[in-house]
Amino acid sequence: MKEAKTLSDSLVTGLALIYGSKWSRQVAGLLFLPTASPGGSSIKDALQTIEHGIGEELPNWLLPLAWVDERSIACVVIEDQPWDYSTGQVLRLHLSPVPEAAQLSLLDVDPLLYITSLDEELRARGAGLNRVLDQIGPAYEKTHLTRQKRPRNFVVRPVRIACQNVIVGLAAIAQDSAFDGLSVPAWQTCEVPHVATHEGNRALAALTLCDAFQNGGTMEIRFDRKARITHKGSPLDFDGHPEKRVPASLRRFGRSVGVTLGEDDAASISPREARELFLAITPMPSELRARVDDAVEHLRVTPERICFLLLSQVWREIEMDYLLSVSSRVAPILSGGSDWVDRFARQAESEVCRSAAAVGMLHRRLNSTDAASSPSLVRVVEDRTKDVVWTIRPKNAAVTFSGLDPSDAIPWMVGLTGVDALTVFPRSVLTPEVIAEMLAADAPGHKALLVPADIPLPDLDPSFTVLRCPDRLADIDKSIEERLLKSRISRG
Repeated sequence: MKEAKTLSDSLVTGLALIYGSKWSRQVAGLLFLPTASPGGSSIKDALQTIEHGIGEELPNWLLPLAWVDERSIACVVIEDQPWDYSTGQVLRLHLSPVPEAAQLSLLDVDPLLYITSLDEELRARGAGLNRVLDQIGPAYEKTHLTRQKRPRNFVVRPVRIACQNVIVGLAAIAQDSAFDGLSVPAWQTCEVPHVATHEGNRALAALTLCDAFQNGGTMEIRFDRKARITHKGSPLDFDGHPEKRVPASLRRFGRSVGVTLGEDDAASISPREARELFLAITPMPSELRARVDDAVEHLRVTPERICFLLLSQVWREIEMDYLLSVSSRVAPILSGGSDWVDRFARQAESEVCRSAAAVGMLHRRLNSTDAASSPSLVRVVEDRTKDVVWTIRPKNAAVTFSGLDPSDAIPWMVGLTGVDALTVFPRSVLTPEVIAEMLAADAPGHKALLVPADIPLPDLDPSFTVLRCPDRLADIDKSIEERLLKSRISRG
C-alpha cells in the first residue's frame, strides 16, 4: 500500500472516513480494511486474492477497496495515470478472464461516494426486492398477464432485466398525470461476474427513459410518488421508492457517465437530467455523436427523439449517421416524414431513406460472422461481429467500410474478394450523371454502386461493380413507411 503522504489530501480524508465510519453489516462484510477485523477482510487478504486470481501483483497505483461480486473487486486509483485514469476513481478489477475493454472499467468517481451509495443501496435492497417479487409482480400477473390484457400507461408495471438467466435489474414504473412524468416505486440492480460494469443500470435506465418518452410527458422521473396496486384482492399503497430519492445505484451510474442525477431535486430526475442521461447511455460512435449534437443545436431535433429511435432500432446507428450526414430533411424524417400531399418533399425523403436502409442492410451483412456463400454450405451464425468500421462521405452521399477481411467475399457480388476497404454509393435512381459522379469520386478502396434488387441498370462497363440488395424497391419502401409510422406514433 502507498504511504499516506503520497496520496492527495481529499483522497486521504475520504479513505479515513471510510475506514473510521460504522457501516451496515452488508457493507462491512464487503470492505477491505487496513487491518483484519472479525467478519471482515484486510487489504493484505485482498492483495493475495488478486494475485492468485490474475496471476500477478496488483499495480501499485491501485488500492483494493471492497468486493463488487464474487469474482471482481473495486479498487481505488491512488495516483494519476497517463491512460485516462484519475486519482480517486473507483475501478472494477475482474479476477476472471474478461475482454480487455471490460477490465478496470469505471464504477464511481470517488471512493467515499461509492461506499456511501453502496450502503444506501444495500439497506433498501430487501424492501425493494420484496416489493417487486412478492407484491407488484404477482399483482400484475393476476390483473394483466393471466387475462392477456395490455396495461395502460398509468398502471404500475414490473420490469425485469436478465442475462443468461441471471436477473441484473428489477423495477416498477407508471405514468403519473399529476406531474406529467414517470413514477418509479421500485428500482433494484446488481453487478454480476459475466455482465459488463453498470450494464444492469444502463439497460434499466434505457428502458425507463424510452417508456417516459413514449408516454409523451415531460421526461421527469420521480421516486417519491405514491403508487397503488391491487394485491390479494385489496388495495396496497407504496409511498415512493424505499430510498425516498433517486436510487443510489442509479446516481452512481450517472456519475460514471458524467451526469449528476437528483441535482435539481433529490427525489427526481428532472427533464434536463433525463435528456443528458439519455444521450450518455445511447451507444454511438464518436462521429455520430458529434452529428447528433450538431442536429440538436441547429436542426431543432430533440435529443430524446434521436436516442429513442436508436435504442428501439427504428433507425440503426449507421442509418442515423447517414441521414444526419447527407440529408437536409432529417428533422421531418425523424418526426415521421412530411405530409403525404407534399409530394416533392416525400420523394426527397424517400430517396435518402432508401439509401440509409440499404447501407444498414449491407453493414449488417459485412459485419456478420455468417460466412456461408452458397446454399450447400452449413451456416453457423453467432452473436459476434467483425467490427467493420464505416465512414460517411457527405459530399458524394457514399459510405466507406474499412476493416474488411480480404479473404471474405463481398456480399451480393459473386467472386468479389481481396477487398479490405469498400466505398458504396447507395442509389435507387440511376442516371448517366449518377454513374459519372461515382467514377469521378475520390474515395478509398473498391468503389461499388448499391441498388435495390429490381432497379434496371444502364449499359455499364463490365468492370463496373454493382451490389444488388436482396430486397426490391417496393420492399424497401414498405420497410421505410413502417419506420416513419413508428416515428410518428412513438411520442404519446
